[in-house]
Amino acid sequence: MGESVRRALGPTLRAAFEDGRTRTLRVVAVLDDRSSPYQVLLDRSTVRAHDPSALAEVVHRTGPPGEMPGGREVSVAAHAGSADAEEDRLVWVFTLLLVGLTAGYPAPAVANTLLMATAGRRADFRVLRLSGATDRQVLRTVAAETVFVVALGTLLGGLVALPSLLGIKAGLSGLLGMPVDLVVPWPPVLGAAGICLLLALAGSLLPTRSALRAGP
Repeated sequence: MGESVRRALGPTLRAAFEDGRTRTLRVVAVLDDRSSPYQVLLDRSTVRAHDPSALAEVVHRTGPPGEMPGGREVSVAAHAGSADAEEDRLVWVFTLLLVGLTAGYPAPAVANTLLMATAGRRADFRVLRLSGATDRQVLRTVAAETVFVVALGTLLGGLVALPSLLGIKAGLSGLLGMPVDLVVPWPPVLGAAGICLLLALAGSLLPTRSALRAGP
């Protein structure tokens, strides 16, 4: 452990094990930092004497390289990287679920609102047709309006969420005592916006096409 270990050979503590027995253990070292995720570290023989089925997730080698049955030896950097990669994977899964639920509920509402609003614009389409616009031009106009509405809604939603994200960033920075970067998961966000755009186009272009087929 290097400088993180402070020798304390005198004190003892009373420990209770899985089999119900207690034993007085001598403290041989105290960690000054948080390099270990466990509060108490015991040698393998002591633990196996009270719980033969106990298994260790990680074993720190202090001697020369040797074979360990049922395990493999990795460097400290590789072990830390694998733990970080697993945590990042879980964060991404949670982010995808959160974005999916957040965008999944309002997406049908957006399509339904545009469907009803477009169906009520038959008079506007009739005026465009009588003024010389073709069906394709009317559809392009409706599509451009829909894209503008979805883009504006996405922008306003991002502006509304920005103060909350900055507040969380400042709180975490103060709690951890170190700067925290604001990371936006662009692929899920853009994917959710794209799905809303597709639903909005379908909810606006389909009733417009139906209205144009009815004729002026």
